[in-house]
Amino acid sequence: MAKTLKIVFDLKGTKTTTFSLPDPKDDITKNAVQTAAETMLAKNFVLSGGTLATDIKDAYIANVERIELV
Repeated sequence: MAKTLKIVFDLKGTKTTTFSLPDPKDDITKNAVQTAAETMLAKNFVLSGGTLATDIKDAYIANVERIELV
């Protein structure tokens, strides 16, 4: 099962954008994610459709199972 760290940012207005990082460390902490996301915001790193992110909305690890069909 593949893991992906997802950090959801609010954009100016009512939209959001999601930053995805595959295979995060097993021992990643909430504090580490919070600090990284805040640094990304402070450096204007998160931009979507010409709009800068303004806040952190959510952060979570998604477990995805890939099932081959063909």
